[in-house]
Amino acid sequence: MSRDDEFRDYLSQHGVRCESLDRTSRDDAENRWREIYGEAFAEQSRLRQGAKAEHAYQEQACTHYLVVPFSSDVKGLPINFVGRSLEAYECSGTLVSLRLFHSVEFFVCPVDFSWTMVYTHEDYGCGGPFFVRREWLPEES
Repeated sequence: MSRDDEFRDYLSQHGVRCESLDRTSRDDAENRWREIYGEAFAEQSRLRQGAKAEHAYQEQACTHYLVVPFSSDVKGLPINFVGRSLEAYECSGTLVSLRLFHSVEFFVCPVDFSWTMVYTHEDYGCGGPFFVRREWLPEES
């Protein structure tokens, strides 16, 4: 069973429907995420880590969200990109913890990008996962 099969089965077992994003949609989502959150972790913006991040994530009233693996490192995060091992998805349903898949290194965010949850291979070892809301970021000048 592939990692994608495991991921889709896991979501399905939790009542979440998901559709793979095509390459353009995946790249657009990651580029948008990087525009908003790309510097948040290097600048030590307000964020939550570890169990506090999981708690903040689980409190979100969100039923339409994206799950997108990173295509390269992110400044300030313990990401060591070696290639994609999961497709990107658009999901409908209750948010579920995705900590079982943290080795994939990806972000979760609603379609409006108002917050993000980042899972990395270093979760619970080097501070992750990480949760940040867009309004916690410094205003752009």
